[in-house]
Amino acid sequence: MKKKYGVIVFDLGNTLIRFDHNIAARKIATLFRYDSKKIYDLFFDSEITREFEKGMISAGEFYKSITHLLRIKIPYNDFVSIWNDIFWEDEKACRIARKLKKRYKLFLLSNINRLHFEHIREKFDIIKIFDELIPSFMIGAVKPDKRIFADMVKRSSGDKAQLLYIDDREDLIKEAIAFGIDSIRYEGADKLRKILEDKGVL
Repeated sequence: MKKKYGVIVFDLGNTLIRFDHNIAARKIATLFRYDSKKIYDLFFDSEITREFEKGMISAGEFYKSITHLLRIKIPYNDFVSIWNDIFWEDEKACRIARKLKKRYKLFLLSNINRLHFEHIREKFDIIKIFDELIPSFMIGAVKPDKRIFADMVKRSSGDKAQLLYIDDREDLIKEAIAFGIDSIRYEGADKLRKILEDKGVL
């Protein structure tokens, strides 16, 4: 017997919206003659960035910290433009989401900072189809912290059984399953469509 779901939950980055952090890292590296890997590590794989994703520091504080650590001077608006200009839409995945919207409530659950979230919300219409938006910086926790999964369950009336979660990261899928939420790893739109069809969701 195929399970019936009431809510489909999508991750955002590299699921509906693709990104490449190296785009921003290379721009900063070119402007200031830095090593792009050093920029990448500080921009996207550092404790400062994780604090920003958790909403522990403001956009202004993040900008000041990064520019101080790199010892660079760049206007705030220029910094934000480079920081944000790394995204493009996965058109096939978004078509699937829009089709699911006709039958299900849709939630968006993402580890994301305020600047990236606001940029994506302004640039990509796909955000408008979601019934609930759960960005990490608003919750104060990032996946796989159980608090962000608990918030998702709470918004679905506390019923884990009605949730189906889709994410590109295998480690997060495993954590969601351990939390009691049915989950699918996103490995491309065509494969996702096939899995959803097999489950009777599409």
